[in-house]
Amino acid sequence: KTLVEFSPGASLRSLIPQDTPDLQASRRIARHLIARLDAGRTAYLGPDLSHRRTLRTQVLRTQGVRALVAQQAREGKVPRRKVFEEAQAMFDEIAADYTPAFVQFMERVLKWLWTRIYDGVEVAHGPTLAGIAAGNELVYVPCHRSTMDDLLMPYAIYTQGFVIPHIAAGINLNLPVVGPLLRKGGAFFMRRSFRGNALYTVVFMNYLGELMGRGHPLQYFIEGGRSRTGRLLSPKTGMLSMTLRSYLRQPVRPVVFVPVYLGYERIMEVDSYVGELSGQPKEKESLWGFLRSLRRLRENFGFVHVNIGEPIPLQPLLD
Repeated sequence: KTLVEFSPGASLRSLIPQDTPDLQASRRIARHLIARLDAGRTAYLGPDLSHRRTLRTQVLRTQGVRALVAQQAREGKVPRRKVFEEAQAMFDEIAADYTPAFVQFMERVLKWLWTRIYDGVEVAHGPTLAGIAAGNELVYVPCHRSTMDDLLMPYAIYTQGFVIPHIAAGINLNLPVVGPLLRKGGAFFMRRSFRGNALYTVVFMNYLGELMGRGHPLQYFIEGGRSRTGRLLSPKTGMLSMTLRSYLRQPVRPVVFVPVYLGYERIMEVDSYVGELSGQPKEKESLWGFLRSLRRLRENFGFVHVNIGEPIPLQPLLD
């Protein structure tokens, strides 16, 4: 695929003050143009991807992780290496394994899937992203009504020509076979509660900060979990708080929140909604449950509407 984008013009007068030496002026112009081209590349293709082992090394070498490893080793009277290995295992439990080739393959698979079970997927206000993607850290915050949201959101973004975000997913979705595939599509996993585990918290926070520092867009459901009634739930502040702290610790680029509404004419989980509202216990996610749900691919669920809302810059909220 090839994309040609004409950016807004840059005035020469605005780039160089008067009486600037020629060599200094040339370097200033070159830096400005390179920065603009790099921002465009990051918006459409994503930042350069380091190997997962390299990212793990960078996260575990941060001052916060090393200090806590030393503290827990000292307090627990255990070798520092043992605590460090626990931190490594936590990183491996969390981190995505984003693979562009897998994303391109899944785009074809999902296109076939949507034409099979939906009458159409309509994306409203997609061009909104073109005005904010370059130079900003995008955080997509969609509502969450269906398990299909996890696939529809990145698909809608990808079909608009932009790199898909790294997606925060509950650890309950890290199932055999399914979990590794989700990681290749950009999913990273988080426990439902961080309480009482300082080491896990600092590893997760530094991983999130590393993603934001590199310019990877993020996505998490603003309601925290999936609605069991079809109605919107009250927002959860956990991931919002961690995003804010990561930005304040290392403000590399402006953060812009992008609210997204996902509307279904018919929700695939409507039967489970009825059962749970009738008092049945919530069924836990499992590989067997995932395989059973495949039989519903023979049904038709009408249209899906993906409405990209007005972007919300973070900085004015802080001011």
